[in-house]
Amino acid sequence: MIIARLIPKNSKNYKQINKKIDIYHRFISKNHIADLLGVWTVTIAGYSFLIGQINRYSYWSWDGFPEGLIKIFISTLSFYFLSNQGILKVSEHRLNYINIIYNSFFYFLCFIIGTLRFSSIGINFIGYLPYLAFILAGSLIYEYKVSYDKENDDWLLDSWNDKFEYMLLSILLMGISAGFGFVLDDPIISTVSIVAIFFPSVTLIWPNHVRHIKRLQFYPLFTFSMFVCVRAPWLFIALILLFFTIRSINYFKYGVIYPSFGVHLEDVSTDV
Repeated sequence: MIIARLIPKNSKNYKQINKKIDIYHRFISKNHIADLLGVWTVTIAGYSFLIGQINRYSYWSWDGFPEGLIKIFISTLSFYFLSNQGILKVSEHRLNYINIIYNSFFYFLCFIIGTLRFSSIGINFIGYLPYLAFILAGSLIYEYKVSYDKENDDWLLDSWNDKFEYMLLSILLMGISAGFGFVLDDPIISTVSIVAIFFPSVTLIWPNHVRHIKRLQFYPLFTFSMFVCVRAPWLFIALILLFFTIRSINYFKYGVIYPSFGVHLEDVSTDV
């Protein structure tokens, strides 16, 4: 990350910023700002699906920015309203299956918000199914809570309990998503699911290590976001601003770059 090269951890500027960053870190933690990456992606995935129903070969169109921005705003308000009411469970602890399903249907609601439009275009609602399956798979993936131990300079996982069940269900749901996406001629969700299915597979088969969970929670969402941006490229600007804001605040708070494409805590200049 460029900012890590411009302001190294041992520099005077870093130490000065580190003393003042707590207020911003508490804000992003208390308000679950990182969760908006998923909320926005799923919402505009619905919009991408809508555009695909209108024109199967529609790509890289900037026309939908105002409409998409309104839908992101509605989904964001819904996220905070439902979480404040306790209907949406945003927790640092594991949830039971009922709450996982509740949360999954909230993200599915965000997808539906993305598909809404006053004019009727004859949407094929069967096309919602692969997205619902992928969202359910994603909800299981994020039940693993990763945290950074600054004292020991290491990443920690809350528990490996239910790994077999969670990963197997994720693999099956992503397989269903890819299959339905292929049959329904949806290149976005079919490709995303095929790419993403390898991450829970590695976590299931390989010996337990937190780096597998870090990859599992980053790359499927990243892949989903990038494929959605193919039809709604303006989303990339919103996501990249949010992404780099979060990781910059984490860097100045802990001295690590997170979220990140890297999964090791080697020298910070290489963990990008």
